[in-house]
Amino acid sequence: MNRRERTLLAQIEQDVLDDTKPLAGTLRKCVVLGGHANSEALRDWAQRELRGFDGVDLADVPSYRVVVAPLRIDAAVMNGIITGQQISPSQLPDFARDVVTNELPLRMGIGELEAAARRVVESDTPLKLSLPQAADLVRVMNHNIGNPHQQITELYWAVAAPALMGVLDQVRTALADLVGELRAMSPDDANLPTPEQIGQALNVAVHGNRSRVVVTSAHASGESQASVAPAADDEPGLFGTTGRRIGAVVVGLASVIGTAAAVWPLFK
Repeated sequence: MNRRERTLLAQIEQDVLDDTKPLAGTLRKCVVLGGHANSEALRDWAQRELRGFDGVDLADVPSYRVVVAPLRIDAAVMNGIITGQQISPSQLPDFARDVVTNELPLRMGIGELEAAARRVVESDTPLKLSLPQAADLVRVMNHNIGNPHQQITELYWAVAAPALMGVLDQVRTALADLVGELRAMSPDDANLPTPEQIGQALNVAVHGNRSRVVVTSAHASGESQASVAPAADDEPGLFGTTGRRIGAVVVGLASVIGTAAAVWPLFK
């Protein structure tokens, strides 16, 4: 490993151990280190964390980015305004109950996520994230209510500060695990880890799939070796099939407006 590569890994290690350091800068260093090590897996993971997971299949969103967030509504009623009333997914129209849950993948890039967490902590109010096609869902729900004086104005997930901070902490922990695994493979910094070794380190850091690492002590010549035997249940690829699957996005809601027969007793 040349001096620049040692410096990059040392910088990543130092950044990870400093809770005041933004994660975005650390992840950019991982992108560069992945380039030096010819590790597409490291570059892909770091770039995904930086740019976000929009358009990525839900199976490929890391499980640590999935949080539990309550569904809430804002509404206008005859005597005023209701803000932040929590509802259950079972109170949604029947065609949406199986695809909308309290589990929410946070897809935004790490910089946006850090900024959102700061705003939530400073304002002491949860982050509002709209459901897919929320406007269509609200239109159906208001039709089912059947009362022009009781109208939902907004439907969203409310993500609290602990959930946001928990995701950021998981990313930092994954980076620490990654550095720890790479240090175990090359404790004397003599050799740059191979792409295969980095891939196995990512399996441990991102998925928790523990791989057996064997490090051979330095010989008289000063050389050392490190080998990795993958666990039997390791999945191929960076995320494989280990990502948590969430309910599918609600689509085609507008076509069912006016067809729901039951009246949903939202307000009492």
